[in-house]
Amino acid sequence: MIRFFLEKVYRYRLDVSVQNMSRSFPHFSYEQISECTSKYYQNLSKIILEMIFPSITKLEIALPTIYKIKEAAKRERPTILLLGHYGNWEMLNKLPKYTNTPVKAFYKPLRNSFFCNFMRRRRTRYGLHLINSMQSFRELLKNKTSNEIILFVADQFPGNDKGITVNFLHQKTQMSIGAEELARKVDAFVGYVELFSRSEHIWDMKIQTICENASLTHEGDITRTYASLLEESIYKRPAWWLWSHKRWK
Repeated sequence: MIRFFLEKVYRYRLDVSVQNMSRSFPHFSYEQISECTSKYYQNLSKIILEMIFPSITKLEIALPTIYKIKEAAKRERPTILLLGHYGNWEMLNKLPKYTNTPVKAFYKPLRNSFFCNFMRRRRTRYGLHLINSMQSFRELLKNKTSNEIILFVADQFPGNDKGITVNFLHQKTQMSIGAEELARKVDAFVGYVELFSRSEHIWDMKIQTICENASLTHEGDITRTYASLLEESIYKRPAWWLWSHKRWK
């Protein structure tokens, strides 16, 4: 019902979604784009339902990923985990349940105060600490010897002539380098998080290492690797990315 309303009735950013998919998959036929669009709105509806009723969802973490999370607790420096608007990214609100290491996430306050407060309550109910993105540099530098885990949703549009340009989904794309700059300043471990739906309302979490010591990387290395890993995830399961986001402007 939610999918039907979003796609067929309200037509929520339908033109944006179709245009983004068509540019990202130039080899897709019209039928394939149409099928992927319907699957996307089905998945988006599932994510909305899980955001409203988080108790129906479950986060499962494979042993290799649990090992990497435990290793984070042993470091005297932050662990930065990069992810995209892929799968149900809100599921990482439950990550504090699986570790004694503090888990934080930077966020940009929403203009609508009611919805902003609603999302804050949803995101912090399992122990996640939210920090205004405007304070990100100061917060991380203040705790640069702590072993906290920092979550970054890093695929937003940073603005024209900001960040770096990468080849992403067959297009020249601006990617923010804010997370990378922070990581290099505090010599963080940096990983990429992929979330995928294994069955109804059950999500698996996987972490791939981007670098062990960010301070030893060259400028742009972390961001380009992240973009490449996110692209691989999207190619595997196209309908799970947030296609209705105005990513290219």
